[in-house]
Amino acid sequence: MTESMNALLELGELVVARGRKFCLAPLTIRFANPAIVGLFGHNGAGKTTLLRSLAGLLPPKSGFFRFRGTASPAFLPDAPFIYKFLRVGSVPEVLSGYFDDFDIARAKSIIDDLTLDASKKVGDLSKGMEEQLNLGMALARRSSVYLFDEPLAAVDPVTRDRMLELIKRHKPDDALLIISTHLIAGLESLFDECVVLHDGRLLLRVQVPEMPPGGSLESSIKEAMIHA
Repeated sequence: MTESMNALLELGELVVARGRKFCLAPLTIRFANPAIVGLFGHNGAGKTTLLRSLAGLLPPKSGFFRFRGTASPAFLPDAPFIYKFLRVGSVPEVLSGYFDDFDIARAKSIIDDLTLDASKKVGDLSKGMEEQLNLGMALARRSSVYLFDEPLAAVDPVTRDRMLELIKRHKPDDALLIISTHLIAGLESLFDECVVLHDGRLLLRVQVPEMPPGGSLESSIKEAMIHA
């Protein structure tokens, strides 16, 4: 098997357009190893476009992307996706009807970890608990690639810490997880690497463990974005 075919995710000259506007043009990048990747960039840089394209929601204009070991990545959109009228306890069975790779046992374990009342309707949960439930159910899918669009954007610091623990505890060791976010401070320990987009192009890629001692991930990303 060639090195290219062995990548968990590979993009080759990927171009995505909306109407006449090019949102990604062209993007080439490979993710060969299991990792948690932070996806950064200004508003309009192409982060959501990239994730939605990889999730099969925005077809490429040209180029390609391919996954290893999965036909469908697990995608968490930037808005809640679980019906609010459902009882929490019925969510795993309902979602298993939508996703062939959904693991009901894992989903129930995550709900137990979150100490959610199974009899409550999703719509009656606090915003923070609903966000955690949506994140947890995305992690309940058995995939080799997970794509999370701004899961930490509108939560308070306590909820954010709980969601980070949820990710660390339930992300499969052999999977690739890409998280788009504007947050940098406090997340350095989460990411194995970071990718920065600018105008739909790759601006910077940083391997976090290879940063020099005393180097600031936040400073490196901000400097790249300021001088782009």
